[in-house]
Amino acid sequence: MEVIRISAIAITPLMVFMALGYFFQKRNYLNAQTTKQLNIVVFRFFISLMCGETIYKANLREDVELLPVLIVAFSILGVFILSWMIVPRFVKDKTQIPVMIQGFYKTNYAILGIPIAQSICGADNIGVVSVIAVVLVPLNNALSAFIFEKYTGNATSVGSLILKIIKNPLVVGSLIGIILNVTGVKIPSWIMTGIIAKLSALATPLSMIALGASFEFGFIKKYKTHLFWVCLGKLVILPAIIISIAVALGVRHVGLVGVMIYASAPNAVNSYSTAVAMGGDADLANEIVVLTSILSMLTMFVTFIIVGSTVGF
Repeated sequence: MEVIRISAIAITPLMVFMALGYFFQKRNYLNAQTTKQLNIVVFRFFISLMCGETIYKANLREDVELLPVLIVAFSILGVFILSWMIVPRFVKDKTQIPVMIQGFYKTNYAILGIPIAQSICGADNIGVVSVIAVVLVPLNNALSAFIFEKYTGNATSVGSLILKIIKNPLVVGSLIGIILNVTGVKIPSWIMTGIIAKLSALATPLSMIALGASFEFGFIKKYKTHLFWVCLGKLVILPAIIISIAVALGVRHVGLVGVMIYASAPNAVNSYSTAVAMGGDADLANEIVVLTSILSMLTMFVTFIIVGSTVGF
């Protein structure tokens, strides 16, 4: 029962926030433009601040394990390569191939990782969760740029890609947190608790409200076969494989929670904007984000219960 309670505490608020966002959309409190602007503000400021705060407060020498970070990095590359080998055999539309591939490997870890880890493990010892994000974000961006350039012809220079990765707000916030942590610079407690902690606490509710407000279901029937395979692979098959490998290699506690969140999280929200910018099938990308986000609330809940009741968090 304790495992069920912890899993419910981690997942239920996210479901409520998403439902609230969808309600706001239906009541016209949030339209497409305001939702887009909210997403930009949340990603560029609140989530990067949350990552920086978490790393700043972490004991990097004791809290951060290398093995979970390596498992996530190699999993991203492995899923990307496997998807690239399989998807073009069954999908012939070149605007859909990169969208399907990123549907399998690209995960919404940046938004979900820290709040879920805090709910399960507490806020003071989850430094490895933020470090995973530092590795994951550049890999996601680089692989997306490569695969879209390959199939849609929207070329991105290596220099431009590197600059985009360096300027990514999540990377910037995390690197600032690492620098402050390593150098021992102390931020006054009244600033940390009175300003930074309160601002970073807004990241999760605002991001999930914006996600719910962006839900559109108009093309589910058109892409039902594509969506079935992405959801099955992304939310069931791949988490089972990746988490089993992590458990077999002895990863436990916060490190295992970080791997679990990465493996079972839905498709990244920015997959849609990436598809729009780089000539992919934007409607398919949107439906992948929508369906994986909704279904993942159930599959993550079940995953946490199974892992928590068998090997513990």
